[in-house]
Amino acid sequence: MPTIIIVRHGEVFNPNHVVYADLSGFDLSPVGVLQAHELGKHLASVPIDIIITSPLARARHTATAIQRHHEHIEMHVDDRLTETHMYPEWTGQQWEDIERRYPEQLRGYLEDPTALSDVSESVFELFARVSSCTDDAIDAGHRTIVVVGHQDPSQALRLGLVGRPLSELAVDPPKHASATTLLMHEHGARFEEVSSWHPAIANT
Repeated sequence: MPTIIIVRHGEVFNPNHVVYADLSGFDLSPVGVLQAHELGKHLASVPIDIIITSPLARARHTATAIQRHHEHIEMHVDDRLTETHMYPEWTGQQWEDIERRYPEQLRGYLEDPTALSDVSESVFELFARVSSCTDDAIDAGHRTIVVVGHQDPSQALRLGLVGRPLSELAVDPPKHASATTLLMHEHGARFEEVSSWHPAIANT
């Protein structure tokens, strides 16, 4: 049965608390590099078939830390794994300003993103985008698939595949450089979450 390992990138260097979304120039912090290294060691013995990553640098560099232990595995960059486009107007602003300028949007995002009507990309569209990537990998015959991405896309994929409501997007999101393993049930397309791991290094 197919196994999907959902990975969130390591910690990002972001001293100004900017909502960086898919802006360029935001890469792993020194702590994030260490986290990615620990993640690579954690997955070193896993028989991975394919590594698929978001095109953003922080995800690609996290994926590279995994690939170092699986040199025979090619790393595929897939634009479908990029950051969420829920509220593009937040991009480039400080999180503190989001609380002041868009309090209703922020409250809706945290409480129930499925109820939002003013988004550029709904959480349902987000799940459809990211899960189409894993569907393609499964259809291609891959059985252990590592997907490296970002907080909200990773959480949406996790929730949707195990059948939990997407309204829980902000509930216990994946930590930096975490690996959440989902195993497909023998019958049907539903997955079960069988393990979750994250490095102990200054994880937030």
